[in-house]
Amino acid sequence: MPDRRLTSSSTTRHRPRLGPRRALLFVCIAGGLLVPLYFFVLAPTTYLGWDFHAYYTASSAALDGRPFVGVDTGIRGVTYVYPPPSVLVFLPLASVGNWLVAFALQSVVNVAAAFGVAALVIHTVERQRGHLRTSDRLLITGCCVGSVPVVAALGLGQVDTLVALALASAFLALEYGRESVAGGLLGAAALVKMFPAALGAWLLYRRAWRALAAATATGVAGLAAGVAVFGVDSYRRFLTVLASRSRLDAFADTVSPNFFAMSLSRPLSQLLPPVPPVTYAVVSVVLVTPILWRAANTGTTVVDRLATFLAFLTAILVVSPASNTTYVLYLYFPVLCLFYLDTERHQPLLFAGFAAVSFPIQPAQISAVLAAVGTPTPVQQSVSAVATSSLTVASVPLLGCLSILAWCGTRGFDTAQPRHASAVSKTDD
Repeated sequence: MPDRRLTSSSTTRHRPRLGPRRALLFVCIAGGLLVPLYFFVLAPTTYLGWDFHAYYTASSAALDGRPFVGVDTGIRGVTYVYPPPSVLVFLPLASVGNWLVAFALQSVVNVAAAFGVAALVIHTVERQRGHLRTSDRLLITGCCVGSVPVVAALGLGQVDTLVALALASAFLALEYGRESVAGGLLGAAALVKMFPAALGAWLLYRRAWRALAAATATGVAGLAAGVAVFGVDSYRRFLTVLASRSRLDAFADTVSPNFFAMSLSRPLSQLLPPVPPVTYAVVSVVLVTPILWRAANTGTTVVDRLATFLAFLTAILVVSPASNTTYVLYLYFPVLCLFYLDTERHQPLLFAGFAAVSFPIQPAQISAVLAAVGTPTPVQQSVSAVATSSLTVASVPLLGCLSILAWCGTRGFDTAQPRHASAVSKTDD
C-alpha cells in the first residue's frame, strides 16, 4: 500500500495571499461574539442548554432503569432521538445530580474539543507550509472556538465539536496509515450522531478496507452493547421515535423560512410539484453525485485528499434531510486547512461558502435586529418580505454548502485537466 502520509508538495509551498483569509476569519469570530448578545437581549428565547436537556434527561432516565429514547424533557420539540448506546456517553453527567453543573462540565469538554480541532488544523497546515504566524494561529483558533455555529452549538449543549474532532482525527489517522484508528473513530462517532456512518462511502473511495472494517466492527459492537445493557425494546422505541421525528415530513408543504434545515430537500420541495417527501432526498443524491464524482477525481497530494474529504462531507450534509446549521462544524477542519494550503484560482468560492455557513441568518433574526436599531417600519417590512420569500426556498447555510461543493467540483475539474494532458503526452511519446 503506498505511503500517503502528510508530505510537502510543490502545490503547497507557495504562500497565498492572507488578506481576504484573515479578514474572513476575523469577521467570523466577531459574529460569534454577537451571538450571546442577540439571544440574551433581542431573541424571545435564549435556547440555553435546550439540547443538553435531552442528553441529561435521557441519561437520568437510563440510570433509573426507565425508557430514555424519546423521553419528555419538558421543552417542546426537544427529545432524545439517538441510538441507545449513545446514552452511555452522558451517564457520568447524570450522576452529577444538577443539570447546570452537568451542563458546565459538558461545555468544558466541548470547548476543549473545539481547541482540539484548531490544533489539528494548525498541525496539518504547518506540516505542509511551515510555521504559521501567531496572528494566523490565533485566527484559526478563534474561528474554531468562537464563530457563530460553534457558539450556537455550545449554547445549545450540542456535542458537534466532539464529532468534528473525531472526523478530523479520523482523516489524519488515515493519512498516517492508521486505518483501524480512523475506522474506530468514525464508528464511534456514528453511534452518537448517525451522520458519520455515511462516510463509509469516503472510505470506499479511499479503498481503506481496514478502516471500513474497523468502523463496521465498532458500530456493530456498540449496537450489541446497547442490546445487552438496555434490551431490544430500546431499539424498537428508537426506531418508532425516529420515524415520528423524521424531518422529511417538514418538506411536505411550504417550509418555514425560520426552519433550520439546510438540505437540498428544502428548495426541491418549493420548486417541484407535490410528491412524497422521500423523493426530494433521492433527487438530491442524483444532483450531487456528478459533482462529487468530479470533485473526488483529483490528484494524490494531501491537499487533493482534503478537498475530496470536504466534498464528501458537504455532499452528505446537503443530501440528508436531518442536517441542521450546527453540522457545518464538521466542515471546519478541511475548510480551514484548505484556506491556507490551496492556491487554486477558484478559492473565492470557498471563502464565500464558508462565510455563508458561518452566518445562519433567518428572517426572524433580521426583523429583530432591524427593530432594535430603530429602522422605520416600511423598511422593516420590505426587508423582511424579501428575506422571507428568498430564505423559504434556500437557507443561507445551504447556499454556503452549495458554494463549497461548487468549489470542490471546479477544483477537481482543474486538477484533472493537467493529468489528462500528461497522460495524452505519454501516449504520444
